[in-house]
Amino acid sequence: MKKLLLMAVATTALFASQAANAGEYMPYVGFDYVNMTPNVSDRFPNNYDIGSIVAGVKFVDLGSIEAFAERSMQEKKKFDNSVIRGRVYGYGLDLLGNIYNVSDASILGTIGYGRISAKLKYNGAGEKDTGNTLRLGVGGEINPTPEWGFRAMYRYSLSDSDAFKNAKEFTIGARYYFY
Repeated sequence: MKKLLLMAVATTALFASQAANAGEYMPYVGFDYVNMTPNVSDRFPNNYDIGSIVAGVKFVDLGSIEAFAERSMQEKKKFDNSVIRGRVYGYGLDLLGNIYNVSDASILGTIGYGRISAKLKYNGAGEKDTGNTLRLGVGGEINPTPEWGFRAMYRYSLSDSDAFKNAKEFTIGARYYFY
């Protein structure tokens, strides 16, 4: 995990140096809706609706780096005459690269790191688990104006937590670029 994080930092530094030479970068903020399906046992909730706030810097024609903070709605599941409630939240950093650009759209590839926590409550007891997560994804963004971008992504996450080992995420959202 540390090697992958070091690789992400080195790639970010490369993007930043190339963009600084070109002088073309734009900060942005945005919001995403995330549908996450973690690989958990049958007794725990296995589908979460998550809101995510993002902020980043886009290096024109290269890609971007963005930080995120996310939190899910509380999900319930009935199992053996008890109700189990679960919630997921976390933060992290993603590095996005433009795989292919057309005039107002691009296909994106992403690698990132997340620190994701899961809280579960059942039968008057509770447990919390936090883990490091490697996030890999592919998606696209369309920019109808220079200030606005709309993005859809699919991510596969690998985690070292006890709550889940991997997860699939589908994300849709909007970005506002400070041109």
